[in-house]
Amino acid sequence: MKQRLLLLHAEAKQAGTSYNVPLINSLVLYMGILQAIKQLQTKTSPHHPSEMAHTAPMDIFLVGTAMDIFQHLILYLDTEGSFLFYVVANQLCYPNNHTHYFSFVFLYLFADADKETIIQEQIMRVLLERLIVNRPHP
Repeated sequence: MKQRLLLLHAEAKQAGTSYNVPLINSLVLYMGILQAIKQLQTKTSPHHPSEMAHTAPMDIFLVGTAMDIFQHLILYLDTEGSFLFYVVANQLCYPNNHTHYFSFVFLYLFADADKETIIQEQIMRVLLERLIVNRPHP
C-alpha cells in the first residue's frame, strides 16, 4: 500500500513531498464517509442516560477495514508519511458522525500504540499544532 501512496521521483521533487497528498486526502475522506454511513445505519439511541457511556455502537469500527488501513498506515509509513495524519485532523470540524468517527480513530490509535511511543508523539504533535496555530485555521 505504501508504494501506491508514493509519487514518482520527478513528481516528488516538484511537489516537495514524496507522498501523494491528494490521494491520501481522498482515501481518508472516503473511509470516513463509509464509516459515518455505517454508524448511522446501526445507530440505536439510548433510552436511559447510563446507557450513553457504553461504547457498543463504536465497536463496529474496531473490526473494520478502515481501522486496519489506518493502523497499517501509521505503523508502516516513514516519519514523513506518518505526519500526514494532519489529514485526519482536518476531518475534525463540526459535531457530527464524521467528526465523531475521526476522533475515535485518533483515540484508538493513541491507546493502541502502548509500545510505539513515536506514534503517540506524532498524534500529539498533529493535534497540538492545530491548537497552537494562529487563528483563523481550518
